[in-house]
Amino acid sequence: MNLAEHVQRIDLRLSATERDVLAFILAEQEFVADATLSAVAHRAFTSTSSVIRLTQKLGFAGFAELKFFIKNSLAHIPTPSEDLVGVLRSDVEATLDTMDSTDLSEIMAWLAGARTLYCFATGYAQRLATEEFAKSLISSRRYTVVLPTVNEFSASTAVMGPEDMVIIVSLSGATEGLEEILREVTLRGLTVLLIAARSDGYISHYADRTLTYTSTPTMTSIQTGLHHSFVGLNVLLDYLARSLIVFNEQQLESRQP
Repeated sequence: MNLAEHVQRIDLRLSATERDVLAFILAEQEFVADATLSAVAHRAFTSTSSVIRLTQKLGFAGFAELKFFIKNSLAHIPTPSEDLVGVLRSDVEATLDTMDSTDLSEIMAWLAGARTLYCFATGYAQRLATEEFAKSLISSRRYTVVLPTVNEFSASTAVMGPEDMVIIVSLSGATEGLEEILREVTLRGLTVLLIAARSDGYISHYADRTLTYTSTPTMTSIQTGLHHSFVGLNVLLDYLARSLIVFNEQQLESRQP
């Protein structure tokens, strides 16, 4: 499926400026596939933030994903199955490398000390991974609440306090509709941890810390769009749960005479 077919399949409500930018991208796909975000914005006579908003309205996590989609559609070459296995391995290894090089001591102290851990995921696959993460924290005697909808997230802020912690699990880190809730959460003094594949989304501005996992988009001949594997997310969440067990054991040993 090419970009024009993708656009026809989704319900778009665009401003006049966004329509002009989309027209430029459709007409200059070979240029866009290899250009930087700033170069596209310059050629389309708009701002980089306008281009990013348009790409998200098109259903992409960001400009890089749009470029990947265009490159694949222009080449008409799906990712071979053997490469898909390689991408899986690469995502797992990259996520583990990131976690190994990250100082988690502050985050472990937050997880161990929070009265209640409120978890919110921005998509179905992310929520499944988050629910498993919540179950894994039982062994660390952590009281975790998984908030299934934006409405429940919003309603729950009334009972949240500085002793609690919010964990947001996302792909892009830029899911719309959370701004007001996040402002309320920060005003109430909660610690916020963002877990996302990207660290440049607006949610990170409300987070005390951001942890990233790797999720390489792929496409095959039988797909109608890009596929995101969340194996990296599951690896990261399991890494956190295991690290918390180790942290608690070390704290217990340090208190023993």
